[in-house]
Amino acid sequence: MKAIFSRLRPSKRLVVILSAALSVSAASGGAAVYVGRDRLMARLAEPSPSGLECTTIRTLKLDHNGQRWVRMHVKTDRASGPDRLRTALRVVGALSQKEKADLYQIVVLDAAGPEERAAVRGAAIGAEVLFAPGPQSVRGMEEPFRASYNDGTANVSGMFHGKTVRLELDEVRALMSAMEDRSLCIDPSAATTEGAGADEAAEQTVESAEAPADH
Repeated sequence: MKAIFSRLRPSKRLVVILSAALSVSAASGGAAVYVGRDRLMARLAEPSPSGLECTTIRTLKLDHNGQRWVRMHVKTDRASGPDRLRTALRVVGALSQKEKADLYQIVVLDAAGPEERAAVRGAAIGAEVLFAPGPQSVRGMEEPFRASYNDGTANVSGMFHGKTVRLELDEVRALMSAMEDRSLCIDPSAATTEGAGADEAAEQTVESAEAPADH
């Protein structure tokens, strides 16, 4: 039995070779873990192709020379110019599925910016998208989309003082085709209206139950 174990005992040279191989394998595995983690972190750091969460300030439905125009003002918090634009494109796509109009306009403001209707202009606008399904019928719209954003960062008052960047139609289409989300912004007024409607319906139910039966 001792002789058998003697024959199975590996040589020093073989031990050195196996140890080196195991060391290389362990190092490669560790490198793979770090590379995988780096890729994951890089992917998480990438901007969402669908833009960011946003909140609706107001929705205006206008009758303009026999055409129906829908204008929506929304706000985002600490968003970059491209993120604001992606958000506006996502919202205009979702809005066009919900409301039928000749022209849609989405204006993105900063969370700290002015919310009054008259103040939504100039440096307050972080991004803007105009969409006309039939551009030939809307004056000034030669193409279905007009999209732009301010490349500056909002100051403490929510105003932008960078340069305006305008996108070409093929760039707009590429951004929209890459979107995974097609949702509108959060609308606080809609939630309030729904709550009021539910309360009113409940009150009507109670009144109907308490009302005397006709004879």
